[in-house]
Amino acid sequence: MTWHERMRDSAVASNIPSSWRGIVAGYLAGGDPYHAWTRADWQRFTGQPKLPIFVRSNPVVAEATVDAIEALHSLYQVGAPRGCLTALDLETAVSPAYVTGYGAVLHWAGFLVWTYGSASTVFGNPPLDGRWVADYRGTGPYMLPDPSVRSVQYADPAHGSGGQWDSSTVRWWQQVHAPWWR
Repeated sequence: MTWHERMRDSAVASNIPSSWRGIVAGYLAGGDPYHAWTRADWQRFTGQPKLPIFVRSNPVVAEATVDAIEALHSLYQVGAPRGCLTALDLETAVSPAYVTGYGAVLHWAGFLVWTYGSASTVFGNPPLDGRWVADYRGTGPYMLPDPSVRSVQYADPAHGSGGQWDSSTVRWWQQVHAPWWR
């Protein structure tokens, strides 16, 4: 199977050209993102599939519920509909109890959650509703065979994305059937 770029994410929404018609992923306020997207940033991509990301690179188990409530507040502030797919970005952190606690609150509120992180660590966390794996092998678009993997971030600006964004593949059935925010 040939894989293609299907999703772009960037700290700054304007780094992704408005001509891009694929999935866009951006950052929610709260946690510790480099730059949170505003409602206006998300509106640049009206009608396109969107993936809001909550970042917590140093999770504390006791704060999982607080972070999840903060994520829900941010989702509300930017206009993301209940039931859409979201991502929890842990970078290189491994904290199964945190992920489980965070996910329980998001699920209670009706949202789905992909667990995101580096290939060297993300498999140490529960997948919740799937995994989005960062793995820059330099081999171009590809997919990992693990059935929990829904997406692979294979390039960033320093590793061949072609712009000021990160590039990811997404399993075809996720492109069609996942509850993307549109």
